[in-house]
Amino acid sequence: MNKILPLFGLLAMLALGSCQNNSPSSTEKQILTVSILPQKTVLEEIAGDKFVVNVLIPEDGNHETYEPTARQMAETGKSVAYFKLGHLDFEINWLDKVQMNYPGMKFFDTSEGLELIQGEEIHHGDHVHAGGIDPHIWLSVSAMRIQAGNMLRGLISIDPGNKAYYEANYAGFESSLDSLDQMIQEKISSSAVKSFFIYHPSLGYFARDYGLEQIAIEQEGKEPSPAYMKELIDLAKQKNITTIFVSSQFSKQSALTIAGQLNASVEEFNPVAPDWKANMLGIASKIAGSSN
Repeated sequence: MNKILPLFGLLAMLALGSCQNNSPSSTEKQILTVSILPQKTVLEEIAGDKFVVNVLIPEDGNHETYEPTARQMAETGKSVAYFKLGHLDFEINWLDKVQMNYPGMKFFDTSEGLELIQGEEIHHGDHVHAGGIDPHIWLSVSAMRIQAGNMLRGLISIDPGNKAYYEANYAGFESSLDSLDQMIQEKISSSAVKSFFIYHPSLGYFARDYGLEQIAIEQEGKEPSPAYMKELIDLAKQKNITTIFVSSQFSKQSALTIAGQLNASVEEFNPVAPDWKANMLGIASKIAGSSN
């Protein structure tokens, strides 16, 4: 019952916003909206100074379970376009409502053309990733290259008059991806690491890019069973794993408890840090440094 009133409030504000004219005046920049901060950073590199980029999920928000406020959703209604990741639970749960109430807003799925990591239905406590799709597509240089290309095409469709400008910005960004990929490759290949433990499995695309094995501690969104704990302890010894990675959006307590049983340390990282390139390099350094 406690979720019914906020939902009614949200729908009311969406309906009110949909009746308003969200077209900017000739002196105002048009607004684009994205789900998370890394998307904002990349989209701004390509869009340059032509648009204002709004982001829905704050840095400390859990991108797995976040519920936007009615005010945020109403503000989103002022956007000319939404660039979605495509498979976040938050997007699946909320964007249909936005699309219904703002039919003039364009939606671009930046995961289009990506080879998605998919398995059985993944249960994470009180929510489910439909079809088992790993939604963490921004934590990969190769996947971000495709996402940026989708952003470019979206920008050109909205503003074809500045096509050359966006293409030049994209070319610069793509070149920086080549350098970033090489630096990460060198860090990983020069280390002895082949596998890593992670509490919540958010680095699947990163692991795929660099030939690593991601081993999740979490079991269907819950702490591991005693049987799985024994398996993890044996794996830690076999693979010489001494570090557990944990996202800063999740509680560290469970990871610390498990680390004690595995005789391992806990390394925290922020998957949605706004400086995407620096964060990707930082994650590589932490994984490379976790090997003995």
